[in-house]
Amino acid sequence: MRETAQPPEMEDAKVELTPDPDDPRSSLSFPTVLLYPTDLQSDFIKAFNEMQSVGDHLEYIFPLPWDQAGKYTAAKVECYMETTAGGLIKVGKKLPLLKILSSGKVEVVDEVVRIFVVPKAEADAWVVEFKSKRAAERGES
Repeated sequence: MRETAQPPEMEDAKVELTPDPDDPRSSLSFPTVLLYPTDLQSDFIKAFNEMQSVGDHLEYIFPLPWDQAGKYTAAKVECYMETTAGGLIKVGKKLPLLKILSSGKVEVVDEVVRIFVVPKAEADAWVVEFKSKRAAERGES
Protein backbone atom coordinates (compact mmCIF):
# COMPACT_ATOMS: atom_id res chain seq x y z
CA MET A 1 0.00 0.00 0.00
CA ARG A 2 1.32 3.44 -0.91
CA GLU A 3 1.18 6.15 1.73
CA THR A 4 0.38 9.69 0.75
CA ALA A 5 2.05 12.52 2.60
CA GLN A 6 -0.18 14.92 4.46
CA PRO A 7 0.38 18.66 4.10
CA PRO A 8 2.72 19.87 6.88
CA GLU A 9 -0.03 21.79 8.70
CA MET A 10 -2.08 18.60 9.03
CA GLU A 11 0.68 16.22 10.16
CA ASP A 12 0.35 16.97 13.88
CA ALA A 13 -3.29 18.10 13.84
CA LYS A 14 -5.40 16.02 16.20
CA VAL A 15 -8.23 16.18 18.68
CA GLU A 16 -6.57 17.20 21.91
CA LEU A 17 -7.10 18.79 25.29
CA THR A 18 -5.65 22.29 25.43
CA PRO A 19 -3.75 23.99 26.89
CA ASP A 20 -2.74 21.05 29.14
CA PRO A 21 -3.91 17.45 28.52
CA ASP A 22 -3.46 16.67 32.22
CA ASP A 23 -5.55 19.62 33.46
CA PRO A 24 -9.28 18.81 33.93
CA ARG A 25 -10.08 22.46 33.15
CA SER A 26 -8.68 22.09 29.63
CA SER A 27 -11.02 21.99 26.66
CA LEU A 28 -11.02 20.00 23.44
CA SER A 29 -9.69 21.36 20.18
CA PHE A 30 -10.53 19.76 16.85
CA PRO A 31 -8.84 19.94 13.46
CA THR A 32 -11.46 21.53 11.23
CA VAL A 33 -11.94 21.96 7.51
CA LEU A 34 -14.04 24.84 6.22
CA LEU A 35 -15.38 23.80 2.84
CA TYR A 36 -16.61 26.33 0.30
CA PRO A 37 -18.41 23.86 -2.00
CA THR A 38 -19.85 26.37 -4.45
CA ASP A 39 -16.34 27.60 -5.23
CA LEU A 40 -14.42 24.31 -4.71
CA GLN A 41 -12.15 25.88 -2.09
CA SER A 42 -11.30 25.06 1.53
CA ASP A 43 -9.47 26.28 4.61
CA PHE A 44 -7.89 24.23 7.38
CA ILE A 45 -8.04 25.18 11.05
CA LYS A 46 -5.51 23.18 13.03
CA ALA A 47 -7.15 23.71 16.44
CA PHE A 48 -10.81 24.79 16.63
CA ASN A 49 -11.50 24.97 20.36
CA GLU A 50 -14.87 23.65 21.54
CA MET A 51 -15.55 26.97 23.28
CA GLN A 52 -15.12 28.95 20.04
CA SER A 53 -17.79 29.58 17.42
CA VAL A 54 -17.63 29.40 13.65
CA GLY A 55 -17.95 33.17 13.66
CA ASP A 56 -14.79 33.48 15.77
CA HIS A 57 -12.83 31.84 12.95
CA LEU A 58 -14.63 33.58 10.08
CA GLU A 59 -13.53 36.92 11.59
CA TYR A 60 -9.88 36.30 10.77
CA ILE A 61 -10.37 34.09 7.70
CA PHE A 62 -12.50 36.59 5.77
CA PRO A 63 -11.93 38.24 3.37
CA LEU A 64 -10.85 35.27 1.31
CA PRO A 65 -8.03 36.05 -1.13
CA TRP A 66 -9.75 34.20 -3.99
CA ASP A 67 -13.20 35.77 -3.40
CA GLN A 68 -13.03 38.54 -5.99
CA ALA A 69 -16.84 38.95 -6.00
CA GLY A 70 -17.03 39.57 -2.23
CA LYS A 71 -19.59 36.78 -1.69
CA TYR A 72 -17.95 35.58 1.52
CA THR A 73 -18.44 37.81 4.53
CA ALA A 74 -19.72 36.72 7.93
CA ALA A 75 -23.07 38.39 7.22
CA LYS A 76 -23.42 36.90 3.72
CA VAL A 77 -22.82 33.20 4.45
CA GLU A 78 -24.67 30.25 5.95
CA CYS A 79 -22.84 27.39 7.63
CA TYR A 80 -23.83 23.72 7.57
CA MET A 81 -22.56 20.44 8.94
CA GLU A 82 -23.37 16.95 7.78
CA THR A 83 -25.52 14.89 10.13
CA THR A 84 -24.97 11.29 11.17
CA ALA A 85 -28.00 10.41 9.02
CA GLY A 86 -26.35 11.94 5.92
CA GLY A 87 -28.39 15.13 5.90
CA LEU A 88 -27.45 18.69 6.74
CA ILE A 89 -27.93 20.87 9.78
CA LYS A 90 -27.61 24.63 9.66
CA VAL A 91 -25.03 25.81 12.18
CA GLY A 92 -25.38 29.07 14.04
CA LYS A 93 -22.26 31.19 13.58
CA LYS A 94 -22.38 32.31 17.23
CA LEU A 95 -22.86 28.86 18.80
CA PRO A 96 -19.82 27.32 20.48
CA LEU A 97 -18.58 24.17 18.76
CA LEU A 98 -19.26 22.23 21.98
CA LYS A 99 -22.98 23.03 21.73
CA ILE A 100 -23.08 21.93 18.09
CA LEU A 101 -21.20 18.68 18.67
CA SER A 102 -23.08 17.80 21.89
CA SER A 103 -26.36 17.70 19.95
CA GLY A 104 -25.27 14.25 18.75
CA LYS A 105 -26.62 15.07 15.30
CA VAL A 106 -23.46 16.07 13.47
CA GLU A 107 -20.82 13.77 12.11
CA VAL A 108 -17.10 14.08 12.82
CA VAL A 109 -15.19 11.95 10.33
CA ASP A 110 -11.64 10.77 11.08
CA GLU A 111 -11.51 13.20 14.02
CA VAL A 112 -11.91 16.17 11.65
CA VAL A 113 -14.83 18.59 11.90
CA ARG A 114 -16.20 19.62 8.50
CA ILE A 115 -18.16 22.83 8.08
CA PHE A 116 -19.68 23.85 4.76
CA VAL A 117 -19.65 27.62 4.22
CA VAL A 118 -22.05 28.76 1.50
CA PRO A 119 -23.06 32.25 0.36
CA LYS A 120 -26.68 32.92 1.42
CA ALA A 121 -27.65 33.70 -2.16
CA GLU A 122 -26.54 30.19 -3.23
CA ALA A 123 -27.48 28.26 -0.07
CA ASP A 124 -30.95 26.99 -1.07
CA ALA A 125 -29.76 25.63 -4.41
CA TRP A 126 -26.67 24.07 -2.80
CA VAL A 127 -28.73 22.32 -0.09
CA VAL A 128 -31.06 20.85 -2.74
CA GLU A 129 -28.07 19.65 -4.78
CA PHE A 130 -26.37 18.19 -1.67
CA LYS A 131 -29.48 16.27 -0.66
CA SER A 132 -30.01 15.05 -4.20
CA LYS A 133 -26.43 13.73 -4.41
CA ARG A 134 -26.76 11.98 -1.03
CA ALA A 135 -30.05 10.38 -2.08
CA ALA A 136 -28.44 9.14 -5.32
CA GLU A 137 -25.53 7.67 -3.33
CA ARG A 138 -28.03 5.76 -1.21
CA GLY A 139 -29.87 4.54 -4.29
CA GLU A 140 -32.94 6.71 -3.68
CA SER A 141 -34.62 8.79 -6.33
